[in-house]
Amino acid sequence: VEWSLWDRFEINSVKEDGTEMTMKDFMDYFQQKHNLEITMLSQGVVMLYSFFMQKAKREERMVMPMSEVVKSVSKKEIGSHVRALVLELCCNDSDGEDVEVPYVKYILPNKA
Repeated sequence: VEWSLWDRFEINSVKEDGTEMTMKDFMDYFQQKHNLEITMLSQGVVMLYSFFMQKAKREERMVMPMSEVVKSVSKKEIGSHVRALVLELCCNDSDGEDVEVPYVKYILPNKA
């Protein structure tokens, strides 16, 4: 699959059960839907995930909702006006080759 400069992935963060997807859910989505293995994930200048990060840190983040990972790693709250996050990915395809992919518009859960 080839993407253009104008493409993006748009992901609704809310799962069928009404909870926000965890980092593991996010990674699994790309693996299952697009056959892509995420090797690095960032939001702005903040590195949320990389294949070379410490195992304990990786495992801790995997079970956290994505917005919590962003808040925890950036040490900043997500503003109440923010409806979506822009996430950048580095991915490998099923052959283990590095693939250029569009950014992700991660639509946050509605704030109560």
